[in-house]
Amino acid sequence: MTAQLSIEDLRVSVTRGGEPLEVLRGVSLEIAAGESVGVVGESGSGKTMTIRAITRLLPARAQVRGDIRFAGDSVPSFSDRELRAYRRDDVGVVFQDPHAAINPVRRIGDLLTESYRGESRSARRAARERAEELLSQVDIRNPGRALDLYPHQLSGGMLQRVMIASVLMRDPKLILADEPTTALDVTTQSEVVALLDEVRRARGAAMIFISHDIELVAATCDRVLVMYRGRLIESLTPAQLYAGDIAEPYTAALLACRPSITERKHRLPVVPSAAFEKRYA
Repeated sequence: MTAQLSIEDLRVSVTRGGEPLEVLRGVSLEIAAGESVGVVGESGSGKTMTIRAITRLLPARAQVRGDIRFAGDSVPSFSDRELRAYRRDDVGVVFQDPHAAINPVRRIGDLLTESYRGESRSARRAARERAEELLSQVDIRNPGRALDLYPHQLSGGMLQRVMIASVLMRDPKLILADEPTTALDVTTQSEVVALLDEVRRARGAAMIFISHDIELVAATCDRVLVMYRGRLIESLTPAQLYAGDIAEPYTAALLACRPSITERKHRLPVVPSAAFEKRYA
Protein backbone atom coordinates (compact mmCIF):
# COMPACT_ATOMS: atom_id res chain seq x y z
CA MET A 1 0.00 0.00 0.00
CA THR A 2 1.10 3.55 -0.72
CA ALA A 3 1.92 5.50 2.42
CA GLN A 4 -0.38 8.39 3.27
CA LEU A 5 2.23 9.62 5.73
CA SER A 6 5.90 8.70 5.86
CA ILE A 7 8.52 9.93 8.31
CA GLU A 8 12.20 9.27 7.68
CA ASP A 9 14.93 9.70 10.31
CA LEU A 10 13.14 12.59 12.02
CA ARG A 11 15.30 14.37 14.57
CA VAL A 12 14.13 17.37 16.58
CA SER A 13 16.24 19.39 19.00
CA VAL A 14 15.05 22.18 21.30
CA THR A 15 16.93 24.49 23.64
CA ARG A 16 16.64 23.92 27.38
CA GLY A 17 18.71 25.92 29.83
CA GLY A 18 20.74 27.28 26.94
CA GLU A 19 21.76 23.79 25.83
CA PRO A 20 20.40 21.77 22.87
CA LEU A 21 18.22 18.80 23.81
CA GLU A 22 17.38 16.15 21.21
CA VAL A 23 13.75 15.16 21.86
CA LEU A 24 13.22 13.03 18.74
CA ARG A 25 16.09 10.75 17.74
CA GLY A 26 15.68 9.20 14.32
CA VAL A 27 11.93 8.49 14.19
CA SER A 28 10.87 6.63 11.03
CA LEU A 29 7.42 5.24 10.22
CA GLU A 30 4.89 4.81 7.41
CA ILE A 31 1.09 4.86 7.65
CA ALA A 32 -1.18 3.81 4.79
CA ALA A 33 -4.56 5.36 4.01
CA GLY A 34 -7.18 3.77 6.23
CA GLU A 35 -4.61 2.41 8.68
CA SER A 36 -4.65 3.14 12.41
CA VAL A 37 -1.35 3.22 14.30
CA GLY A 38 -1.09 3.61 18.06
CA VAL A 39 1.92 5.14 19.82
CA VAL A 40 2.53 4.34 23.49
CA GLY A 41 5.24 5.30 25.95
CA GLU A 42 5.97 7.24 29.11
CA SER A 43 5.44 10.97 29.47
CA GLY A 44 8.34 12.75 27.81
CA SER A 45 9.07 9.93 25.37
CA GLY A 46 8.33 12.14 22.35
CA LYS A 47 4.78 11.14 21.41
CA THR A 48 3.26 14.62 21.35
CA MET A 49 6.41 16.11 19.83
CA THR A 50 5.99 13.73 16.90
CA ILE A 51 2.44 15.03 16.37
CA ARG A 52 3.69 18.60 16.55
CA ALA A 53 6.40 17.86 14.00
CA ILE A 54 3.84 16.37 11.59
CA THR A 55 1.74 19.53 11.84
CA ARG A 56 4.76 21.89 11.95
CA LEU A 57 3.74 23.26 15.35
CA LEU A 58 7.13 22.86 17.00
CA PRO A 59 8.55 25.35 19.52
CA ALA A 60 10.33 28.41 18.19
CA ARG A 61 13.95 27.80 17.19
CA ALA A 62 13.50 24.03 17.19
CA GLN A 63 16.04 22.33 14.93
CA VAL A 64 14.56 19.71 12.58
CA ARG A 65 16.33 17.12 10.45
CA GLY A 66 14.92 14.29 8.40
CA ASP A 67 11.77 14.36 6.29
CA ILE A 68 8.00 14.13 6.70
CA ARG A 69 5.97 13.35 3.58
CA PHE A 70 2.22 13.56 3.24
CA ALA A 71 0.83 11.95 0.06
CA GLY A 72 4.37 12.18 -1.34
CA ASP A 73 4.84 15.91 -0.61
CA SER A 74 7.52 17.13 1.81
CA VAL A 75 5.82 18.86 4.74
CA PRO A 76 8.97 20.77 5.86
CA SER A 77 9.17 22.28 2.37
CA PHE A 78 5.59 23.63 2.33
CA SER A 79 5.18 27.35 1.73
CA ASP A 80 3.01 29.29 4.17
CA ARG A 81 0.05 28.95 1.83
CA GLU A 82 0.58 25.22 1.35
CA LEU A 83 0.98 24.74 5.11
CA ARG A 84 -2.34 26.50 5.81
CA ALA A 85 -4.11 24.31 3.25
CA TYR A 86 -2.46 21.18 4.70
CA ARG A 87 -3.59 21.99 8.24
CA ARG A 88 -7.05 23.07 7.14
CA ASP A 89 -7.97 20.37 4.61
CA ASP A 90 -5.72 17.33 5.07
CA VAL A 91 -4.93 16.92 8.77
CA GLY A 92 -7.28 16.92 11.74
CA VAL A 93 -5.99 16.99 15.33
CA VAL A 94 -7.99 15.83 18.35
CA PHE A 95 -6.23 17.30 21.37
CA GLN A 96 -5.89 15.83 24.85
CA ASP A 97 -7.75 18.67 26.60
CA PRO A 98 -10.56 20.16 24.50
CA HIS A 99 -11.09 22.97 27.02
CA ALA A 100 -7.54 24.18 26.35
CA ALA A 101 -7.85 23.77 22.57
CA ILE A 102 -11.13 25.64 22.07
CA ASN A 103 -11.57 29.40 22.41
CA PRO A 104 -13.70 29.78 25.57
CA VAL A 105 -15.40 33.02 24.46
CA ARG A 106 -16.57 31.75 21.08
CA ARG A 107 -19.64 29.61 20.50
CA ILE A 108 -19.41 26.02 19.31
CA GLY A 109 -20.87 27.06 15.95
CA ASP A 110 -17.99 29.50 15.46
CA LEU A 111 -15.46 26.72 16.06
CA LEU A 112 -17.05 24.44 13.48
CA THR A 113 -17.74 27.00 10.75
CA GLU A 114 -15.08 29.70 11.14
CA SER A 115 -13.13 28.56 8.07
CA TYR A 116 -16.22 29.32 5.97
CA ARG A 117 -16.58 32.87 7.28
CA GLY A 118 -15.15 34.49 4.15
CA GLU A 119 -17.37 32.55 1.77
CA SER A 120 -20.88 33.30 0.46
CA ARG A 121 -23.98 33.37 2.63
CA SER A 122 -25.22 30.14 1.09
CA ALA A 123 -21.86 28.46 1.80
CA ARG A 124 -21.99 29.60 5.42
CA ARG A 125 -25.54 28.32 5.74
CA ALA A 126 -24.50 24.98 4.23
CA ALA A 127 -21.56 24.85 6.67
CA ARG A 128 -23.89 25.31 9.64
CA GLU A 129 -26.16 22.55 8.34
CA ARG A 130 -23.15 20.27 7.95
CA ALA A 131 -22.00 21.15 11.48
CA GLU A 132 -25.42 20.15 12.84
CA GLU A 133 -25.26 16.88 10.91
CA LEU A 134 -21.80 16.07 12.26
CA LEU A 135 -22.77 16.89 15.84
CA SER A 136 -25.67 14.50 15.43
CA GLN A 137 -23.29 11.84 14.07
CA VAL A 138 -21.11 12.16 17.18
CA ASP A 139 -24.19 11.63 19.37
CA ILE A 140 -24.81 15.16 20.60
CA ARG A 141 -28.49 15.65 21.22
CA ASN A 142 -30.17 18.78 19.88
CA PRO A 143 -27.16 19.78 17.72
CA GLY A 144 -28.80 23.02 16.60
CA ARG A 145 -28.90 24.23 20.19
CA ALA A 146 -25.36 22.97 20.85
CA LEU A 147 -24.01 25.24 18.10
CA ASP A 148 -25.16 28.26 20.11
CA LEU A 149 -23.54 27.13 23.37
CA TYR A 150 -20.16 28.12 24.80
CA PRO A 151 -17.50 25.48 25.65
CA HIS A 152 -18.02 25.79 29.42
CA GLN A 153 -21.65 24.76 28.95
CA LEU A 154 -20.64 21.30 27.74
CA SER A 155 -19.16 18.37 29.66
CA GLY A 156 -15.66 17.10 28.87
CA GLY A 157 -17.05 14.15 26.95
CA MET A 158 -19.40 16.30 24.88
CA LEU A 159 -16.66 18.82 24.17
CA GLN A 160 -14.36 16.04 22.98
CA ARG A 161 -17.15 14.97 20.61
CA VAL A 162 -17.29 18.56 19.36
CA MET A 163 -13.52 18.39 18.72
CA ILE A 164 -14.04 15.25 16.63
CA ALA A 165 -16.84 16.96 14.70
CA SER A 166 -14.56 19.95 14.03
CA VAL A 167 -11.94 17.59 12.61
CA LEU A 168 -14.53 16.03 10.31
CA MET A 169 -15.77 19.33 8.86
CA ARG A 170 -13.11 19.08 6.15
CA ASP A 171 -12.93 15.26 5.78
CA PRO A 172 -9.21 14.98 6.66
CA LYS A 173 -7.03 12.27 5.17
CA LEU A 174 -4.98 12.05 8.38
CA ILE A 175 -6.34 12.12 11.94
CA LEU A 176 -3.94 12.80 14.81
CA ALA A 177 -5.45 11.89 18.20
CA ASP A 178 -3.20 13.09 21.02
CA GLU A 179 -4.38 11.26 24.15
CA PRO A 180 -7.99 12.28 23.48
CA THR A 181 -9.45 10.22 26.35
CA THR A 182 -7.13 11.14 29.24
CA ALA A 183 -9.56 13.50 30.99
CA LEU A 184 -12.65 11.34 30.46
CA ASP A 185 -14.34 8.69 32.56
CA VAL A 186 -14.06 5.05 31.47
CA THR A 187 -17.48 4.85 29.82
CA THR A 188 -16.97 8.07 27.86
CA GLN A 189 -13.46 6.93 26.91
CA SER A 190 -14.80 3.83 25.21
CA GLU A 191 -17.46 5.85 23.39
CA VAL A 192 -14.95 8.41 22.09
CA VAL A 193 -12.47 5.73 20.97
CA ALA A 194 -15.22 3.78 19.20
CA LEU A 195 -16.35 6.99 17.50
CA LEU A 196 -12.84 7.84 16.30
CA ASP A 197 -12.39 4.32 14.94
CA GLU A 198 -15.76 4.43 13.18
CA VAL A 199 -14.95 7.80 11.63
CA ARG A 200 -11.54 6.62 10.49
CA ARG A 201 -12.96 3.50 8.84
CA ALA A 202 -15.87 5.31 7.19
CA ARG A 203 -13.63 7.94 5.61
CA GLY A 204 -10.61 5.78 4.87
CA ALA A 205 -8.37 8.16 6.80
CA ALA A 206 -5.03 7.26 8.32
CA MET A 207 -4.86 7.78 12.06
CA ILE A 208 -2.15 8.12 14.72
CA PHE A 209 -3.58 7.45 18.17
CA ILE A 210 -1.40 8.43 21.12
CA SER A 211 -2.10 6.99 24.55
CA HIS A 212 -0.53 5.79 27.79
CA ASP A 213 -2.94 2.85 27.73
CA ILE A 214 -1.28 0.08 25.72
CA GLU A 215 -4.33 -2.19 25.93
CA LEU A 216 -6.61 0.55 24.64
CA VAL A 217 -4.28 1.11 21.70
CA ALA A 218 -4.08 -2.62 20.97
CA ALA A 219 -7.88 -2.86 20.95
CA THR A 220 -8.22 0.09 18.56
CA CYS A 221 -5.25 0.13 16.19
CA ASP A 222 -3.77 -2.03 13.45
CA ARG A 223 -0.25 -1.58 14.82
CA VAL A 224 1.25 -0.62 18.17
CA LEU A 225 4.45 1.45 18.20
CA VAL A 226 6.41 1.74 21.43
CA MET A 227 8.35 4.94 22.05
CA TYR A 228 11.16 5.57 24.53
CA ARG A 229 13.40 8.63 24.90
CA GLY A 230 12.57 10.03 21.47
CA ARG A 231 12.90 6.75 19.56
CA LEU A 232 10.47 4.17 18.22
CA ILE A 233 11.91 0.98 19.63
CA GLU A 234 9.32 -1.65 18.68
CA SER A 235 6.41 -2.23 16.30
CA LEU A 236 3.83 -4.91 17.12
CA THR A 237 0.49 -6.11 15.86
CA PRO A 238 -2.21 -6.51 18.53
CA ALA A 239 -1.99 -10.29 18.02
CA GLN A 240 1.74 -10.24 18.79
CA LEU A 241 1.14 -8.13 21.89
CA TYR A 242 -1.57 -10.42 23.25
CA ALA A 243 0.52 -13.50 22.48
CA GLY A 244 3.52 -12.08 24.33
CA ASP A 245 5.61 -12.02 21.15
CA ILE A 246 7.62 -9.04 22.40
CA ALA A 247 11.26 -8.38 21.59
CA GLU A 248 12.04 -5.31 23.69
CA PRO A 249 12.31 -5.42 27.51
CA TYR A 250 10.92 -1.89 27.78
CA THR A 251 7.68 -3.00 26.10
CA ALA A 252 7.45 -5.92 28.52
CA ALA A 253 8.00 -3.50 31.42
CA LEU A 254 5.15 -1.28 30.21
CA LEU A 255 2.83 -4.28 30.15
CA ALA A 256 3.96 -5.35 33.61
CA CYS A 257 2.87 -1.98 35.01
CA ARG A 258 -0.78 -2.56 34.18
CA PRO A 259 -3.08 -2.89 37.20
CA SER A 260 -4.48 -6.40 37.63
CA ILE A 261 -8.08 -7.27 38.48
CA THR A 262 -7.06 -10.69 39.81
CA GLU A 263 -3.95 -9.86 41.83
CA ARG A 264 -3.88 -7.44 44.75
CA LYS A 265 -0.75 -5.33 45.08
CA HIS A 266 0.12 -2.85 47.79
CA ARG A 267 2.04 -0.73 45.32
CA LEU A 268 1.76 -0.62 41.55
CA PRO A 269 4.99 -1.47 39.70
CA VAL A 270 6.76 1.27 37.72
CA VAL A 271 9.00 1.16 34.69
CA PRO A 272 12.65 1.07 35.89
CA SER A 273 13.84 3.64 33.35
CA ALA A 274 17.46 3.52 34.52
CA ALA A 275 17.61 -0.12 33.47
CA PHE A 276 17.04 0.81 29.83
CA GLU A 277 19.24 3.89 29.44
CA LYS A 278 22.25 2.01 28.06
CA ARG A 279 20.20 -0.25 25.80
CA TYR A 280 18.39 2.67 24.15
CA ALA A 281 21.12 5.31 24.42
